[in-house]
Amino acid sequence: MSIQTTAYDTVPYPGHALAQAHPDRLATIATLFGMKPAEVNRSRVLELGCDDGLNLTSVALSLPEAQCIGIDLAAAGIQKGQERARYLGLKNIELRQLNILDVSESLGCFDFIIAHGIYSWVPETVRDKLLAICKQNLARNGVVYVSYNTYPGGHMRDLAREMMRFHVSEFDDPRQRVTQARSLIKFIIDSGSEPDLYRMVLQKELERMNEFTDSALFHDDLAEYNASVYFYQFVEHAGRHGLKYLSEAQFFEIQTGIFPARVVEVLKRIADSAVAKEQYLDFLKCRRFRQTLLCHDDQQLDDNPRPEKAESFYIASPVRPAEPDVRLDRREPATFIGPKNSSIETDNPLVKTALVALGQAWPKALHFRDLLAAARQSCDRGSSMKSGGADGDARTLGELLLRAYAGDIVEFSVAPPRLVSRPSERPVASSLARLQSVEGTEVVNLRHFNIRVEDPLSRRLLQLLDGSRDRDALIDDLAAAVESGVAAVETDDDAPAGSPQEVRRFLAVDLERKLAELAEMALLVA
Repeated sequence: MSIQTTAYDTVPYPGHALAQAHPDRLATIATLFGMKPAEVNRSRVLELGCDDGLNLTSVALSLPEAQCIGIDLAAAGIQKGQERARYLGLKNIELRQLNILDVSESLGCFDFIIAHGIYSWVPETVRDKLLAICKQNLARNGVVYVSYNTYPGGHMRDLAREMMRFHVSEFDDPRQRVTQARSLIKFIIDSGSEPDLYRMVLQKELERMNEFTDSALFHDDLAEYNASVYFYQFVEHAGRHGLKYLSEAQFFEIQTGIFPARVVEVLKRIADSAVAKEQYLDFLKCRRFRQTLLCHDDQQLDDNPRPEKAESFYIASPVRPAEPDVRLDRREPATFIGPKNSSIETDNPLVKTALVALGQAWPKALHFRDLLAAARQSCDRGSSMKSGGADGDARTLGELLLRAYAGDIVEFSVAPPRLVSRPSERPVASSLARLQSVEGTEVVNLRHFNIRVEDPLSRRLLQLLDGSRDRDALIDDLAAAVESGVAAVETDDDAPAGSPQEVRRFLAVDLERKLAELAEMALLVA
């Protein structure tokens, strides 16, 4: 039997973790909208088009009692993923080389189905089969994640894509195709004596493409298939297969608060459904890409998440006060800064205390009830605020946290990752991250995010954190790495450290800082 070779065998597409598609995220959103998804830790997860299985491997590692199955047509990626899973000793993941068109009900029933980077990049028949699988293989309370390109933003991508594909049609070598594609768009931009709307659009497209790796550009903009659809068309397609719209994978994407009040008011008048509202939001944002969640069409969903739902979750955030001397015990406004310079303001002592507690616990998550109890206790001790009772405090905190979640300031979770915020005597780092750090600078952390560990000394330290070494042993091995030239240390004046004794003194001082950094990056499990 001959094995079909794909473009992904010729030009590998390195896998990435998809935090937005982790079963915990999907279950959290589903719970917010009134569904009762399966217990994440014991769920069955299917990833269609899993590439080299890195995303699913991270899921399997974080959910050891879950059963994970990934399929992909490219043999090279599947083989790489299988070797990685064997090295990590994972027994709860199975990666198969399989054509989507050959998937049947016999594959089984799944609580969560992930289809990232497929829908827009395959022929229409495969798109139809993809959604058919999402229906026939989805558990009663299951959730589907599908990503795809959308209009109206897709029109700008199409503008550049069609010209590039015309230009590179005569080139066979993938590297040459990528180089020529970028060169053509730059040539067109530079051909005008004055910047006009046309060239401004192409300049934005070039900036976007320059952020892509060569393999990503080859498999995305230069792919044979790259079809955008309007959101309402995607929903209609899903509906024909007995699926309906649940939400976006990133909750903040469905919020209207980024627009002025007058815009929101008009939007409310012209949009008579959640689908219509989302379509108008695409028009307003010129959105070009969506990560949509679907469920069975007979699911009864809440129109809007209720604040009391926050009480079901664990909460995590690196949030911090904008001012270091914020008074928690007074009813005076205070601003708190979250990820990507997001912010939220409150004058409520209970809420301020809770936000400080979240920042101190980061990257660990705190359950709502524990966060509430800690905040109430702190306020009772040091605040003149008169409590309105536990129920009133829970409602107040829930409303604020839901607003913060909508603003991407805090994270909600039903099954938070097992990690520590402070290193133990014999620290242990994620086994997947330790393996990846040998291969390069990008690793997947325990929060299922792709992060970079640029410093060679930090990467070497990460590789050593298997739980067998105490501080003295770590210093010995790091000193050996410096002596061999694998890594280097620098003193406060940025000069390289000199003698072996000076290196060891520096490492003894710097080790705790580096361990704390790795903990902050959510890489330590013990």
